[in-house]
Amino acid sequence: MDKVQVLLSTYNGEKYLQEQIESILKQEDVEISLLIRDDGSCDKTIEIIENLKRKNSNISYYPGDNLGPARSFMDLINKSGNFDYYAFSDQDDVWKPKKLISAINKLKQSNKPSLYMSSLEIVDENLNFIETKQVDGNFCFEGEMIKNFATGCTQVFNKTLMEIIKSYTPNYIIMHDSWITRVCYAIGGNVIIDNNSNILYRQHQGNVLGYQDEGFQKLKRQFKIAFLNKVRMRVNIAKELKNGYENLLSSNAREVIDNLISYPYDKKAKKWLLENKNFRTKDPKMNRKMKLSIYLNRF
Repeated sequence: MDKVQVLLSTYNGEKYLQEQIESILKQEDVEISLLIRDDGSCDKTIEIIENLKRKNSNISYYPGDNLGPARSFMDLINKSGNFDYYAFSDQDDVWKPKKLISAINKLKQSNKPSLYMSSLEIVDENLNFIETKQVDGNFCFEGEMIKNFATGCTQVFNKTLMEIIKSYTPNYIIMHDSWITRVCYAIGGNVIIDNNSNILYRQHQGNVLGYQDEGFQKLKRQFKIAFLNKVRMRVNIAKELKNGYENLLSSNAREVIDNLISYPYDKKAKKWLLENKNFRTKDPKMNRKMKLSIYLNRF
């Protein structure tokens, strides 16, 4: 039976946490180990974890300072153990019993560093169905560097990819799920997209980020990153990928990364980004925003 370590970061999750952990422990046809890091909760989250830990020997837990989700999950990665497969978990969803084994059966089809992600069954706070959200994106390194399409709570990956991820911790990171996806693409790994869903993705007022993170609020957040903070987000990500994995990069990823790093001061690199047909998304509005950001050296 395959051994899977589930990495769960908690923060003030008392309302739904027990239901989520119980659904993880009920996964079929796999041997589960659950590693939890608490990101500075001040509600009953820790009490819930400790009660469940006393009843389940396969739960491990440690507290930490408030780092935010990205760095909390990266800390979990660095403290992960030796397992066949790994999975990220949010604190407020519900997993169907075959969520992990369905992913593992697909991951076993490749010996390369491999990452699985799936669609989402969107539900309200009472688990009433809202809609199914398919994974939407340009499924290639260029597309992922433009816009992240990963949802961490659906991700499952093999030991080969975990060993590569653990070998380098980036100084600059937006989210853990986008980082691992970009690394997998950059090194020529296998990214598996499943249009089926084995997760009830709960939407409620306490979501840190939800599937409805769109419209004005999303635009406001992107504007702040790109202009008010004067951060070239993709340039920083490209630099981290090169710093961490230069010897593992595919030739295609190396070309993309080198042009991203150079474009603010190299006209040829800027022209390459603007004219390369692969460096696009399926969304014309996103492509126009991308071109504007490149022209203004804020991409």
